[in-house]
Amino acid sequence: MNINSSVPPEGQGLNRTAQPTSSITKPANVESTDNTAAAKNTNPKDRVDISSRSKEIADIMSAINQLPDVRIDKVQQVQKSIEAGTYSVDSSKVADKILKSI
Repeated sequence: MNINSSVPPEGQGLNRTAQPTSSITKPANVESTDNTAAAKNTNPKDRVDISSRSKEIADIMSAINQLPDVRIDKVQQVQKSIEAGTYSVDSSKVADKILKSI
């Protein structure tokens, strides 16, 4: 084994010859990039198709966004219960929910 060789290891045993670029030809079935770009620019058509399912989702999201954050009917019901003295809180349920949230 000759470690001090002037030929790099990946080039040993290979006979490489360089070809001038003028002799390289492009296959006939490959279009020029310039021609393709020109063809695309002559008749540009941007198109977006939205499925009916996505339209349904957009409609539902719009309806949800129009709903109030506070349910006034529930708030009024609790207020009436407090004023009447009939509002009661089950402390064990409150404790359970607090522990579950941790």
